[in-house]
Amino acid sequence: MTTIERASTARPQWRTRFGGREGLIGWTILAVLILIAILAPVLAPHSSEAIDSTRIFAKPDLSHPFGSDDLGRDVFSRVLYAYRASLSIAIGSVLLAMIVGVPIGVFAGYVGGWADLVLMRAVDLLLAFPALLLAISLIAILGPGNAVALLAIAIIYVPIIARVVRSSVLVVRGQPYVLGARTRGASHWAIVRGHVLPNSAGPVLVQASVLMAFAIVIEAALSFLGLGSQPPTPELGLMLAEGNNYLTTAPWVEIFPGLAIAVTVLAFNLIGDGLRRSFDPHGVTR
Repeated sequence: MTTIERASTARPQWRTRFGGREGLIGWTILAVLILIAILAPVLAPHSSEAIDSTRIFAKPDLSHPFGSDDLGRDVFSRVLYAYRASLSIAIGSVLLAMIVGVPIGVFAGYVGGWADLVLMRAVDLLLAFPALLLAISLIAILGPGNAVALLAIAIIYVPIIARVVRSSVLVVRGQPYVLGARTRGASHWAIVRGHVLPNSAGPVLVQASVLMAFAIVIEAALSFLGLGSQPPTPELGLMLAEGNNYLTTAPWVEIFPGLAIAVTVLAFNLIGDGLRRSFDPHGVTR
């Protein structure tokens, strides 16, 4: 095989690992957003909290491409800093939910019996509450803030993650390679670590990417209601709430944070679609 042939063969495999074209676009957008969040102090042309009474509701221009808000703060700089809170809560809440939900789902699906019955009924109890109402209730008890919002969203996602993992484990545990490992005398931990977890990871990774997209929206909704990030911290949902009364007079205060949320949700959804295509290339579960 020539070098050109090897390169042409490797390129599709490389794209497949990232979920094809859709997944690659999503990963690229997310990487740029994470880079923006990390480098916000360097990239922001102005302070995110500096008040300028001479620029109240100033229109977008070259020095302030997103205009200014009701306190004269630069909207562009605030959007850059806002990605820090939004992305950290979205990614952190899903990771925390996976840390708790994956072991629950694996144990319930692999062991079965009474363990499965008890754990899944507890999970169903959490699923009985509307997601946003449960988050608001937790924040009402613990108080507002980014950490509490992250914890509230994670608690909402634990039963979803546990359910997805359990369903995958129920399928995997009956496969011939698992039965063969049991026949050879492999321990339960070795079977779970070597066979069950790797072959059950696909659906939960797809679900996790979709949940991150929803976490962005939930977190923005909580901040919009005053239950998430608190002023003067820049946060996309909080920026929407602050500019809600000025939509007709200064629409840029609402438009640009809204577009920032839309771009982030789009990135996670593209990643989810790409991962689904990678783990299910023939579209069996579509």
